[in-house]
Amino acid sequence: MSSNKQNTNITLPKIGARIIKSAVGVALCMVIYAIRGYDGEPFYSALAVLWCMQPYTDSSKSMAKQRIIGTFIGALFALAFLLVKARLFANASEIAMYLAASVMIVPIIYTTVLVNKKNASFFSCVVFLSIAINHGLDANPYLFVLDRVVDTLIGIAIGVGMNVIRLPRKYRSNTLFVSGIDDILISGEKSMTPYSRIELNRLIDRGCLFTVSTQRTPAVLLSIMDGVRLKLPVIAMDGAVLYDPKENRYLDCIMLAAGTADRIMEIAENQGLHCFINALYDNTVIIYYGEFVNPAEEQLFNMLRRSPYRNYTRKEFRKVDPDKDDILYIMILTEEEKADKFYRTLSDEGLDIDSRITINAAPEFDGYAYIKIYNPVATRAQMLFRLKERLKPDKTVTLGSIEGAYDVYIDDDGGNSAVKAIKRLYEPYFWQKDNYLN
Repeated sequence: MSSNKQNTNITLPKIGARIIKSAVGVALCMVIYAIRGYDGEPFYSALAVLWCMQPYTDSSKSMAKQRIIGTFIGALFALAFLLVKARLFANASEIAMYLAASVMIVPIIYTTVLVNKKNASFFSCVVFLSIAINHGLDANPYLFVLDRVVDTLIGIAIGVGMNVIRLPRKYRSNTLFVSGIDDILISGEKSMTPYSRIELNRLIDRGCLFTVSTQRTPAVLLSIMDGVRLKLPVIAMDGAVLYDPKENRYLDCIMLAAGTADRIMEIAENQGLHCFINALYDNTVIIYYGEFVNPAEEQLFNMLRRSPYRNYTRKEFRKVDPDKDDILYIMILTEEEKADKFYRTLSDEGLDIDSRITINAAPEFDGYAYIKIYNPVATRAQMLFRLKERLKPDKTVTLGSIEGAYDVYIDDDGGNSAVKAIKRLYEPYFWQKDNYLN
């Protein structure tokens, strides 16, 4: 197995919009504090802004609701605490007041449980303690309770407003955006940037028709796209399947013809090669395997079988229906020279016409190559055509890393360019001309 050199280059993340908006929100709190004649405590407004400044509008509104509920619960308990202290325990020592405030945490949290607002318990306690501890000796408890509530509500309004208010845009709601994954949405580290994940979710939530097209299996695709709220079917297995991640089912499949598959597996066995047979059984992909013939495929199996999305079964348990094609594709991991010999044999027998054969170097294993064999019709272009027949979009925009092969060329090796391009095309500002990709 090849040893990858450790990347010693350190790339600092860029300052994102959320960071900037947080700073602007705090600054607005200070401006409003000055406009109010420096009345109140801007600290509590700033705290509310930072808490409500969430990546998504829905989560921002949810946090605002929790903050409001927590504020009023904490404020009411604080007011009651200060009134009781003023009338019955006016001469109590400072430490006694602090201990009594600590005891009050119990009924405060319990109240949030009773009203089924457990997430508001933190805010309730913060507001209560800020009033009871900081202003326990003040003469006018009503004034300080009111100030804390107003301070918090100002911060909540600023935080939610900055997340919700946007400049007017046009939305290409019936344009289908189809993106590749490798070197487009993900980098060599096999992960999306936080910016791309958050912005992509925002676009999807606003109605963007987005999907991906990849040679990877749905299992790997779901792992890579974890955290992205995919709503449309995705093209996987290099065009062999159309998979619905929401319903967890295969909507369309292009199988390898049974006779072709049997002959290919026979040739592979005669040349001492081992086949991973990816077959569809009861809407579940089963990967049938036999005896390994090289250490690379055994190591690959031990790495992949731990995935909850993959189902490996010994090939002797495979149920063959002679009247039904069930093989999506055949995969072989072997030495490069054996891969070349195998391809020449298939070509000599004309099987390169009855099937689509791809051979790619295995980056994880020096000197090895992956062979994948599909139905010749099983291509990403064909499955995209079938997807468009289902969705009937007005326009389709493809994004890829091969110049000239896609509508939008992406060359930043899995950075943010793809999502930025989709955002620019899907929701341009209202004053921008409607001349995209004409």
